[in-house]
Amino acid sequence: MTSPSDAGLQAERTGLAWSRTSLGVGANAVLLAVRELTHDSPGPSLVLAGAAAVLAVVVAVYGRFRTAQIVHSPLPSPLAATRAVPLLGIAVAVLALVTGVVLSLR
Repeated sequence: MTSPSDAGLQAERTGLAWSRTSLGVGANAVLLAVRELTHDSPGPSLVLAGAAAVLAVVVAVYGRFRTAQIVHSPLPSPLAATRAVPLLGIAVAVLALVTGVVLSLR
């Protein structure tokens, strides 16, 4: 049960979580790009950096959408996570896995 002082904080926490995720994915993209561009011949990791940048934008945009849904009162009835939320979660996890593999190869 939430206290009266906690009212409205759920939307703020949700927005912050989406922001942190998109910031982390964006940082991944920047670090991969900087790493590849400082080598003599950029490798295929530059494509991965581009995909990570696109994913960061998608996560940020969808996060704003989800946060806006929660802010409205009364809450919309189908508030449960749609297919997009697990799909974005899987995409972020796959990005982390592929980044780890790419970094260990070079």
